[in-house]
Amino acid sequence: MRAIVFPARLLLLVALAIASAAGASERARYDRTAPADKAFVDVVLDLEQSIGQHNFALVGRNDIGDAVRRRGHAQFGDATIVHFCNLEYARRVIEIEPSLILYMPCRIAIFENNERIHVATLLLPTTTDFDRFNTLATQINTQLRQIIDAAVAPMVAPVDPG
Repeated sequence: MRAIVFPARLLLLVALAIASAAGASERARYDRTAPADKAFVDVVLDLEQSIGQHNFALVGRNDIGDAVRRRGHAQFGDATIVHFCNLEYARRVIEIEPSLILYMPCRIAIFENNERIHVATLLLPTTTDFDRFNTLATQINTQLRQIIDAAVAPMVAPVDPG
């Protein structure tokens, strides 16, 4: 068994070295903090509403915080990842280069940190070898920022018409 582990580690190190040499870099992160008085559930609801308003469809949701709490860690904070996609964007990405579908669907994480609610995503790369993808990624990144900004906007109290 030990003989198998060593080559696997060596292979991983070689792959990482090649990726670094090829100019691979970590994707940019967009992270915003909700107002202190905005509840986690309200941030998630506003996020999902904003996703729909930008013509994306929800395709998945992982309630990680809840799952961890159910496994015996009662004090674990809220953490959710929302997956969403715009089928037209996905089609265009695949037509540009099928392997770029790895960037779909888009994901946004909502999590508690230091008693505050954060909303974050990894932005799509905009400096690939595919100019058409870079242009599309720039447009999608603008929408991702707008979606997150709407989710962390302060709550608006209803106006009493009377």
